[in-house]
Amino acid sequence: MSGPVAVHRIEDPFEFAQASGRQAGEVALGMMPRLADRLARQDGAVSFEVSGTRDQLQRPMLELKVAGSLQLQCGRCLAPLQYRLELQTRVLLAKPGEVPQDDDDPETPEWIEAGRDLDLVELVEEEILLGLPLSVRHDREACRSGRDGKDRDGGTHAPFSQLSELLGSRRKVKR
Repeated sequence: MSGPVAVHRIEDPFEFAQASGRQAGEVALGMMPRLADRLARQDGAVSFEVSGTRDQLQRPMLELKVAGSLQLQCGRCLAPLQYRLELQTRVLLAKPGEVPQDDDDPETPEWIEAGRDLDLVELVEEEILLGLPLSVRHDREACRSGRDGKDRDGGTHAPFSQLSELLGSRRKVKR
């Protein structure tokens, strides 16, 4: 499923970009430890495609596409949520210690330091983490938790779901 480790490396990313190289493969979700705490389940894989190119200033650059399906956790009801992942990004390559001249220009793609060996699993994981939404939720109709904190089947599961009712009755008594 994830292929040999050698498939997930580019030995010379600068030469890869110069030669307009292309590499594709799959990465098992279990191979990405920083992503693990965002996932409800770690089974499955994402596919990736990386292409070498140059920008308008002839600087080496990688174009990365990542696609797959992730099981995230709904922030409202905590149930698993199927999330379709489709990312496309471009990153400039910089040698260690080198900072691109247009680093503060918002139109310039992000950049990464790349040595003589680039780990594609780390690159894919980083781009997935940057591409995930901060708050993941089901659509209100699909969520187990409604606006009032009750399950769709009518049962109350949220610990504070009846708090407003208690506060409402307490206010009536004081008046």
